Amino acid sequence: MKNPYDIIRMPWITEKSMESRSKDNRMEFIVARKATKEEIAAAVEKLFDAEVDKVNVRNTKHGKLASVRLSAGYDADEAAMRLGAF
Repeated sequence: MKNPYDIIRMPWITEKSMESRSKDNRMEFIVARKATKEEIAAAVEKLFDAEVDKVNVRNTKHGKLASVRLSAGYDADEAAMRLGAF
């Protein structure tokens, strides 16, 4: 497996992403352009010790943006606190 830090570049923190973190249990990241959904899910699971339910990706002018929904029983707010993204 690739190094998770090579796949996950940085968290994407906006008002909308903060709202979806508490409402939909989602976290958003800027990821490597060549990263696949499976690689992104594995990297998030390894970094945050949480199970990933679904990964959506889209290309933006800022890079490739991944929206990761955590499975039931895992809290995106708690994972973000460990990340330092209040």
